[in-house]
Amino acid sequence: MGLIKLIILVAIVVMALVWWRRFQAWQAARRPPSSAPGAPEPMVRCAHCALHLPRNLALQGPDQRWYCSQEHLNESEHG
Repeated sequence: MGLIKLIILVAIVVMALVWWRRFQAWQAARRPPSSAPGAPEPMVRCAHCALHLPRNLALQGPDQRWYCSQEHLNESEHG
């Protein structure tokens, strides 16, 4: 009788694992797609300190040059 109980227990565990994997796949399919990395962001150099940073984080001055912070932009305008 012990062998039958073992076989039933193994079958229940296998069925639970199969159900869990299907549930995980179903949940993954329902999630919105993550923002896949596209083209790399262009890098620019701060005209004041020469720090390289992504263009979307930089500030562009009236002189069409890039700056890493508002402080560096202000310093370029005043001096």
